[in-house]
Amino acid sequence: MKDKPDNVVDSPSTMSYPTNVGAPAFTVPDVLGKKNERGVNATHQLETKFEQLKTEYFRLCKLAEDTDLMYNATCNFVPIVGNVYHLYEGNEGMFISMISPNEWNLKCIGSFKLTSEHVWERQ
Repeated sequence: MKDKPDNVVDSPSTMSYPTNVGAPAFTVPDVLGKKNERGVNATHQLETKFEQLKTEYFRLCKLAEDTDLMYNATCNFVPIVGNVYHLYEGNEGMFISMISPNEWNLKCIGSFKLTSEHVWERQ
């Protein structure tokens, strides 16, 4: 019934796999593992970027709140870019002053610097 041994094939050159015992072994590439590794790297990069953007977003929100606070306060002079001013709470509401908190007994809300973009940065 059997004319040939088990390790002999009729046309070995047309086979897509090794056909004899001495043929080099073949392995299926670990495509899924590489995809997962790349996917993990990409995910990590995206999460890092997201955290940076989230941090920047909250920083900008705080900057906008501080700027709004300063522009809504009473100011009897024209602030100069680059100088630090102090925000106080008085009897008639909030006001901006050049007098530092250690020279006055009023409640100081904070010290702010006017930037060249006309944004108030908390000091």
